[in-house]
Amino acid sequence: MTDQPAVSEALQSVAIGAYSLDRPRWVRALRWLGRFYRTKRAGAAGLTVTVAIIVIGIIGPSVVPYGKDDVFSQPNPKYDINSFEPDALSTTIFARLSGPSRDHPFGTDDKGRDLFTRIILGARLSLQVGLAASALATIFGAIIGLTSGYFGGVFDLVVQRIVDAMIAIPSLVLLLLLVQVAEPSLKITILALTVLGTFGASRVIRAATLSVRNDMYIEAARVVGATPFRIIFRHVLPNITAPIIIIFTISIGGNILAESGLAFLNLGVQGPSWGAMVNTGRQFLDSKPAMSLISGGAITVTVLAFNLLGDALRDVFDPRQRGTK
Repeated sequence: MTDQPAVSEALQSVAIGAYSLDRPRWVRALRWLGRFYRTKRAGAAGLTVTVAIIVIGIIGPSVVPYGKDDVFSQPNPKYDINSFEPDALSTTIFARLSGPSRDHPFGTDDKGRDLFTRIILGARLSLQVGLAASALATIFGAIIGLTSGYFGGVFDLVVQRIVDAMIAIPSLVLLLLLVQVAEPSLKITILALTVLGTFGASRVIRAATLSVRNDMYIEAARVVGATPFRIIFRHVLPNITAPIIIIFTISIGGNILAESGLAFLNLGVQGPSWGAMVNTGRQFLDSKPAMSLISGGAITVTVLAFNLLGDALRDVFDPRQRGTK
């Protein structure tokens, strides 16, 4: 005898599932986002911080109170019209390394410039380098990994030996070599980080390609006469999107950290850079540590946020990671 309540419940669940598929994509996206915030607390925190930093990087130059090179002064406490000391002849002096105030929430740097303004503008620079280098490295790595993993044979052997050789070079040495070729600039820094990240990304994407290239739907596409490149871009690529997204997200934090390291060594982009601020503030750690602490904190929070987001996305997209945390 048929269990009527069980059948009714099954039909109801099928109807609910069909109804959810009929909903607009933005509704399903919001439901997925809500579930992500409920189940991945650390990743949700990372997502919130990364969105906030991206917004700051986009609108920051329009809302900062001062220019990046505006220098501020303050009354000279040593001023004496009758003095013969050079330091006492001017009524004002540069407001170097002043503490937080209403006009300067983070204080000023060693040249009397507003530190809050430079931190906000540094966010845009770090995001430009991090996002651009990660996107380019992921794209080139995907091209190399897809073609190498799909075609295999001698082509795969040659490509992988080149990848092995590039990965074997110490990353810091390769990075310093690339940025020394020309005058440090935004384009050179992005290019250097792209080259550095491409080969590691290609190795992961090749492994994902090898895991799907012999599946039944790939064999079916070959049987009906689909060209290799059509199979790669229409069948293989959509099925390895998850690791590509994870690689892109996680590498952003690493590229931001690498750019800050280059700036710390005075080899980065000229302008407001968090790494350069850490290097400059290092000279005043004993008396005025705020400059290094604030810029270093900005680097730490940004890199941590992107890493937490990438780790959570890995858990969501990789079935082997679900339920392990």
